[in-house]
Amino acid sequence: MFDALYIGATGLRGRQLEIDSIAQNVANLQSVGYRRNVVSFAEMVASSTSTDLVGALSETNAMRVMGAGALPSLTLSTGEGELRQTREALHIAVDGQGFLEVMRPDGTPAYTRAGVLTITNERMLATADGAVLSARIQVPPDVRNLRIDANGVVSAMAGEREEYIELGRIELTTFTNPGGLQAAGGGTYVATAQSGEPQVGTPGERAFGAIRQGFLEGSNVQMTDEIVSLMLAQRAFELNSKVVQAADQLLSITNGLYR
Repeated sequence: MFDALYIGATGLRGRQLEIDSIAQNVANLQSVGYRRNVVSFAEMVASSTSTDLVGALSETNAMRVMGAGALPSLTLSTGEGELRQTREALHIAVDGQGFLEVMRPDGTPAYTRAGVLTITNERMLATADGAVLSARIQVPPDVRNLRIDANGVVSAMAGEREEYIELGRIELTTFTNPGGLQAAGGGTYVATAQSGEPQVGTPGERAFGAIRQGFLEGSNVQMTDEIVSLMLAQRAFELNSKVVQAADQLLSITNGLYR
């Protein structure tokens, strides 16, 4: 009987996580380069049938010890968003699976698909929130006609010169399992043990993808899919709550038999 309560509890927590992730997806429907969250569930298999119930409940990982219910996991969708043409020189999109690598204020790397670039006060190419590209490309103050080709080469005219000079190259990063990346806020992600080690390469080679200047990648969130997922998650939440209510009623009847 106690098992039914905790099985229902794991279901309630898992479906609440799914509803929260759907809300976040919908809120970022128009966010550049956003990857939708996907919640999946796995059955928690009992590790030992002789586990003491009271002892297990005293542990913080009681659900894992008992092996009862469903275990939710949160991953990123690997689907690409639609490329939208903007014709802006500082807008780039990755046509493929690669990520732009940026440096966070604490000096650690992060990865993003949001290609709205800016030029910092130090004349460095950075994302909209000020995170400098790891390639550390410096743009002269008198630059003209900034150009970024499909292979990531950044060039421009400067001063009165009529020929293009190369300023640097933007590289892309891929992962064995990009769905295992962890969101770090502001459209950036950080590597985890699940995502694997970052693999840096030149745009246009292998599976890194190419860079498209004058384009931005939209989010890969589809409103109709999110609405359907929300309805299913709400119904599943209601069913799990009924399991808890039924178990509580049976416990109440059992207690009454001893009176």
